[in-house]
Amino acid sequence: MGDAKNKETAQSEIPASLSNFLADTSLTDGQRRRIALFRNVESAVCSRIEQICVTSGLDVVDVAVLVVDVSAHELFFQDEEPIGTCVLIGHRDKVHAFLRSALPPAEDAPFDPYEDLRMAAPARCVRVMIVDHESLTVMSYGTFVTVRLDAADMPEA
Repeated sequence: MGDAKNKETAQSEIPASLSNFLADTSLTDGQRRRIALFRNVESAVCSRIEQICVTSGLDVVDVAVLVVDVSAHELFFQDEEPIGTCVLIGHRDKVHAFLRSALPPAEDAPFDPYEDLRMAAPARCVRVMIVDHESLTVMSYGTFVTVRLDAADMPEA
């Protein structure tokens, strides 16, 4: 019985994957489709987030990711031929400004549909907006661990 309990505890400590969320019955078909789209670019996005945070000093919670499906490409890039999923990563204020200029909200919109990007993400997470031909999904994603090393504090070999 102890082994079963240890196995159950170990499984509950495994971080949830996007695959688990795809089975969530509370999500709409569109939300599942957009999460599946993000899952296809997840590895590359994570690598790029790490690179941006290291090279620019940007805090992870200030990073925003915009994922544009091929079906929505013309909304953002009218004169360019779509070649696949487009991913834009940067400071959340800059991604917000890009969205407002590329696809401005309707003048009579009751709220800014991109406002969630302006709020810092929860600790060790980034904000992600996924857009397809039908709608958009905003989520917090991650648990990124940031390690900053100062060469001056390192022992000499």
